[in-house]
Amino acid sequence: MRARHLISFSVLLIIEIIIGKWATGFVRGYVGDIFVIPTLYFLIRAALFAKDSIFSVYVLPFICYMFGWMAELLQLIDITGILGIEKGSLIGIILGGSCDLRDVLAYLIGLYLTGLMLAVLSKERNERWYPLRIFIHWTWGYLQTFAGFLLYLKYRHCPHRYYHGVLRIVWPKNSGISMGMFIFTPYETEGDEGRRTYCEKVAVHEFGHTFQALLLGPLYPFVIGIPSLSWGNIPVFQRIRNEKKIPYTWLFCEKWASYWGEKALKEEAIWD
Repeated sequence: MRARHLISFSVLLIIEIIIGKWATGFVRGYVGDIFVIPTLYFLIRAALFAKDSIFSVYVLPFICYMFGWMAELLQLIDITGILGIEKGSLIGIILGGSCDLRDVLAYLIGLYLTGLMLAVLSKERNERWYPLRIFIHWTWGYLQTFAGFLLYLKYRHCPHRYYHGVLRIVWPKNSGISMGMFIFTPYETEGDEGRRTYCEKVAVHEFGHTFQALLLGPLYPFVIGIPSLSWGNIPVFQRIRNEKKIPYTWLFCEKWASYWGEKALKEEAIWD
């Protein structure tokens, strides 16, 4: 596995060097920046995180993307000039010459490229569509996936594991939420089988939301996220549900999520 990452890094580095030494115009200014993120990612994978893990697959690509933003800030203060680094050197090529916020778009495309390469290299055996789903979450569904990533960082100390191709975090709340390829399910009580069963049903329901995210992409926060959060948390809606005995999954997006979760996993979801 380390060899695959090392080969990927070497190929990308050669492309970067060629662009930095001989390319001009748009190719040098923007295409080179696209390859910065995957080059950095596969360097770190080859050197430190050869095995697929929650961190290396789900978290590290976003950290590399953040490094792109950091590079722009360093360019803004002319770090190469301050340190006396030649702009044509390897480090100078990696850091870039001048700050341009349009480069941030190139870094985002670089994140997409990383996702595509990771999908191609993936050896996930239990989920046939895992690579394609990961790539769609990082591209079409980037908005909610990135929000889920930030929430994951906040609750990174909580138990978490793979769950049918997404990341499931057991957080200290009595409710669930789904953000792209990150789902958060309620805490479990040791020895309480009823509670465990309930949490598993919530997980199936939240997994159904991940398919909505794949389908709707950037529309997901507006079509699913806002209605769902409003229905679950605004007091007036909570009172209506309690008074009229309306189940939580009465709302279209919640009923839809439970239905799709059950169809995908062949397990029971919450319906109350």
